[in-house]
Amino acid sequence: MPVHVLAGPDDVSIDEALRELVARSRLPADMAEANTSRFDGATFTLEAFRFACEAMPFLADGRVVTCRGVIAALGARAAASRMPARRAAPASTGAAARRGRKAEADAPPMTPEEALAAYLPQVPPTTLVVLVEADLPPATSTLGVALAGRGITVQSFPVPEGDAMVRWLRERARRAAGADAPASGAMTIDAARALAAYVGSDVRLATAEVRKLVTHAGVGRAVEARDVELLTPQAATTARVWELTQAILDGQRERAAARLSQLVDGSDYRPEQVVAAVRSAVAQHLNILALAEAGDDDGAIGRRMKMQPFAVRMTRERAARLGHRALAYMHRQVLEADVSLKTGRAPSRLAAELLVIELAARAVQAMQMRSARR
Repeated sequence: MPVHVLAGPDDVSIDEALRELVARSRLPADMAEANTSRFDGATFTLEAFRFACEAMPFLADGRVVTCRGVIAALGARAAASRMPARRAAPASTGAAARRGRKAEADAPPMTPEEALAAYLPQVPPTTLVVLVEADLPPATSTLGVALAGRGITVQSFPVPEGDAMVRWLRERARRAAGADAPASGAMTIDAARALAAYVGSDVRLATAEVRKLVTHAGVGRAVEARDVELLTPQAATTARVWELTQAILDGQRERAAARLSQLVDGSDYRPEQVVAAVRSAVAQHLNILALAEAGDDDGAIGRRMKMQPFAVRMTRERAARLGHRALAYMHRQVLEADVSLKTGRAPSRLAAELLVIELAARAVQAMQMRSARR
């Protein structure tokens, strides 16, 4: 059955997978648009979707129907008036027919999710259906059970982390270089690691940086770490800010002090910006800890905070290690440092250095105390 589900936060890889699926459908170039239908959460109705799937291909062997965010939108819809009616039961006679009609009349109408789940197995073999979603529905839901059925292909695309991100970047570099890629690869491992540290989980930014770096390297030369340092100064600053805040909250005083020095001495980043970045990081940990304690899972927190699931998990775990009391103390210290900077009570560089040392020490103390209580 030609139904594919592409789900996850790595929208770059999802777009690539979608293009590959469409290319495999072999629609004639001049007839591709006439045989393609697109839906999103706002435009989707089951009737229009069925019509698009069951329409006869026009001067081609098949059709393509793509749906973006439809499953998520259906889950949010509560309008009973939009729910399609159940399909009629097979004709019967006599008392059995009367009983069948009564049962049909008494049965509740299908929800939008149930209607879509019931229709997916009926998609004609000439139509390729691709559902693109940020998250898969729960496995026990109606659509979750339907997507696990025979013939439906489900692919997940999480944002790569660590070594997986390094491989992801090198593969994108190889694709960008094409036939001109050197045999050893279009990007060295050191360059990929440096770029991964700079771009974090932003796959769109990573893709743009890879293309820029491959173009700069030219034909037959692999992208090296020095190219990354040369061409991504803003990304480097962003990465160092992130490393600084993580080092502080992990209680790594020496690493935090080194990152602070790199930021203030090696770029035009001001101590006031450092304090603002630390304040934002501490507030983020406090908010995520509060949401987790209220019972929200990582997916719900990510949607609310506009963060990737793995970043939510990492932040939540660190916040739990520190505890609410330590984070609240850190937040007060950051606010006091901010006031000192704005009123000129202390030199800006000294205020930032003292804040970094104080917060990192408090993080170590908090983690030791919570570990001792376990």
